[in-house]
Amino acid sequence: MSKEMNRLKLVNLYSSNNIFDSITFFDGINLILGEKSEDDQNKRSGKKTNGVGKSMAIQFIDFCLFSDYDKSRISLIPEDILPKDEEIMLDIIIGEKPLTISRSRGHEKKPKITIDDAEILFDNLDLAKKYLEDLIFKNISASNAPSFRNLLSLLNRDERSEFKDILMCHDSKKRIPDDLTSHLFLLGISIEKYKALDGLNKEIKNLKKVISKNKKDLTNDGEIKISTIKAELNDLEGEIRLIDNALDSFKTTDAFDSLHDEIITLESDLESYRKDIIILKSQLKKINSMPKAEKVSSKEVELVYNKFKKELGTQINKNLEEVIIFSDKVQDFQRSILSKKAQEISSQINHLNTIIKRLDDEYSEKIKILDTQGIFKNLKSGLKIYEEKKSKLQKTMVLYDEYEKNNRLSKELDLLKAKTILELDDELNDNSNKIDGFLDTITDIHEFIMGNKECSFDLTTPENKKSTTPLNVTMRIRDDGSRSVNRTKVFIYDVALLIDDNTSNRHPGLLIHDNIFDVDQDTLVQSLNFLYKYEQINYNFQYILTLNRDKIENEERLEEIDFSVEDKKIASFTKNSKFLKTSYKEL
Repeated sequence: MSKEMNRLKLVNLYSSNNIFDSITFFDGINLILGEKSEDDQNKRSGKKTNGVGKSMAIQFIDFCLFSDYDKSRISLIPEDILPKDEEIMLDIIIGEKPLTISRSRGHEKKPKITIDDAEILFDNLDLAKKYLEDLIFKNISASNAPSFRNLLSLLNRDERSEFKDILMCHDSKKRIPDDLTSHLFLLGISIEKYKALDGLNKEIKNLKKVISKNKKDLTNDGEIKISTIKAELNDLEGEIRLIDNALDSFKTTDAFDSLHDEIITLESDLESYRKDIIILKSQLKKINSMPKAEKVSSKEVELVYNKFKKELGTQINKNLEEVIIFSDKVQDFQRSILSKKAQEISSQINHLNTIIKRLDDEYSEKIKILDTQGIFKNLKSGLKIYEEKKSKLQKTMVLYDEYEKNNRLSKELDLLKAKTILELDDELNDNSNKIDGFLDTITDIHEFIMGNKECSFDLTTPENKKSTTPLNVTMRIRDDGSRSVNRTKVFIYDVALLIDDNTSNRHPGLLIHDNIFDVDQDTLVQSLNFLYKYEQINYNFQYILTLNRDKIENEERLEEIDFSVEDKKIASFTKNSKFLKTSYKEL
């Protein structure tokens, strides 16, 4: 099967002033090792092979492939160790085209690419990323492909992801949402429907927030029901017409009637709320006046216990200590019930007082408008009432219209979402043979490494229509859930994407695993042996692995590893010979 995209092959990593020794990459397995220095050979190793620069070497590769500088550990290196003007360079081959990427910390947003002896300077990082995308994604439209960095995050997972899950590629502490575009692309499944559904979910989520705020504004934060708003609008329109007619004829009697009705309603509401408070305060008073339960002493419990034990004999199975503990729990439970009830009543009283204060202020304002004879004091007062009511009507109508419009839009989006889910289902059904074939590849790898075929892989749309997850990707292997087995699962999944007959033609042929093998020795050995077995069949890939040499020393000696580790080693670092040739503290 011909490849649908160009291969990305690493050739050489180096710097302009050789602040680290260059690393040359080859096809197949590439090992970057942490090793014990000569003077540590006869000492306890402890963590002698950690902190020597294996992960930093991977960071430099990622830096040259346009990772975000601010999120990289490279940004934390002191300037006297890595000067701002030092150019980090990576020779690569895309398809058949060799090129060199140069990037420095001082101009990290303006990288340089040298190709065909010509230098291309980029004004920003996005242009440089787009340039590489155009070279890598061969005959694939932008709408059907992920971004270059999105794809690379799957091929070179952040070590801080801890390899917990096949979908998690970034630092687990940052809670970056899962993005399945690269996964679907490699599986040969169109990502357009997935993107559409993901966009719909986000739009629906944002719209629900707007509707919730509309409702909150309309109902005065839940004090009135949304179902009564239409009736109140009709009533308010009627009042305005009444006042309008009265003002037109310079008569205020009808306007007074409208205001009078409002005052009566407010008085009725205030009286009702005040009665509720009196009842609640009475209940609270009863609770507070209740005598506090005296704690029954252990001595008293013991006397009662001995009396019943003497009369009932062997029918009492509990010992005295258990009885005392039970007595204490009963007393604590009684006290907590009364305390909780008192808190609930106090909260209700505070809520009602807030409502009463608002209604009382409104009542006072309306009373001021009337004189003792029960008419408007002057035409100015009548106009004030008119403008207030008109403003309230207009504001409420705008809010209500927006609320109804957003509700209609919400229903339309729900229907569109349901339609898109069905279309995505059809897409998965049309590609079921690809998914089944990928599962077969996973099963083969799992059997080689774990000795059994107890694994599964599936893509499904969510059954719950309210779900905000566009697509469920489920992979299970035997005993997964533990830290080491989850790492093995990620390894199997990543390697399956690299070598599967269907996914490999859309894969750039590069996979980097930085410290993934925190697993048992047998799993580590079998994983390395599987890669070597595949290498004998197909050499057209690069697998770059950072590893502490002491994890496989015993297996090397026993010749359990099918290849020479020394032959696959492209770089090694020790406490005395680190990647950046010196020790330093990150800023």
